[in-house]
Amino acid sequence: MTSPLLARRPFAALAAVLILGLVATACAPGEETPPATEGAGPASLRVAFVPATTALPLHVAQAQGIFERHNLDVTLSEAGNISDLPATLGRQFDVTMGTATDLIRAGAAGLDVMQVAGNTVSTDANPFVQLIVPADSGITNVSQLRGRTVGTPTLSGVIHVATLYWAQQQGVEPTAIRGVEAPSPNLPDQLRAGRLDAVQALEPFATTLQREGFVSLGSPFSAIADPLATNFFMAQGSWAENNRGAIGRFVQALREADEYIQQNPAEARQILQGFTGMPAPVASTVPLPTYNFDIRTDDLRTWDRVMRSVGQLDRNVDVNRLVLAPAGS
Repeated sequence: MTSPLLARRPFAALAAVLILGLVATACAPGEETPPATEGAGPASLRVAFVPATTALPLHVAQAQGIFERHNLDVTLSEAGNISDLPATLGRQFDVTMGTATDLIRAGAAGLDVMQVAGNTVSTDANPFVQLIVPADSGITNVSQLRGRTVGTPTLSGVIHVATLYWAQQQGVEPTAIRGVEAPSPNLPDQLRAGRLDAVQALEPFATTLQREGFVSLGSPFSAIADPLATNFFMAQGSWAENNRGAIGRFVQALREADEYIQQNPAEARQILQGFTGMPAPVASTVPLPTYNFDIRTDDLRTWDRVMRSVGQLDRNVDVNRLVLAPAGS
């Protein structure tokens, strides 16, 4: 399959899409992905991923034959920009990775898309991204970002939205912060060169910068909720309604892949190195996200509120229509 979305990249570019970890639709505890309601016949799924730690369960499930055991023929295709994926659903792909801001904007624009499973959540104990500043900057609190330049992987993404919301809660108007968009691997160099006052750093960049003496102000997501979903899976709504059984088996396979990751960390990190191109020392030590495959609708409502608060959403969106509800509900 040939597409501008699917160009294979070296690790430096691939790691940029760790941003896509960026962020998440979530929901109330116990509100899990709807179970399968159809037979367990064979199903083929075209799944788009971004080459980052967020995609590890997908690749573990493929490499360990877990998808196959669940009667799923899964084709994994690498994508370069998660924000482009909603428009491909129902045509190029059946299931893609996604984030809350992308899903809500797609729903507001009238696209027939919905979340069909969770993927990762950020927690205070295991943050997915951190706001990093130089040790000698004099910046010790997000409230001091007024009038400052902050580097971000995506100006419209969940990470930047979360940062603006965090600053707003500390009395800083979102418009008072100048966001500069750059690929995630390029942000550390711009911070080192003094061209940025702060950066929204994903792993492994956050850990690398702190080892060099830079300082973390904390995780932007923690200002919103703990835990908070940072990445999930979505599909075309009509397709999802007609393929609940395949989706249920897909989610169960991901849960089993997560168990494999927990029980076989060294082998799982070798798989991570294989599909991301990370150097072995990085792949063996990079913090992995917290995986959670439940649909977390309450978190999606939270993101709707946050986007409105910082001026990035001005249309009404029924978030209940953006998730795959249990059959018969």
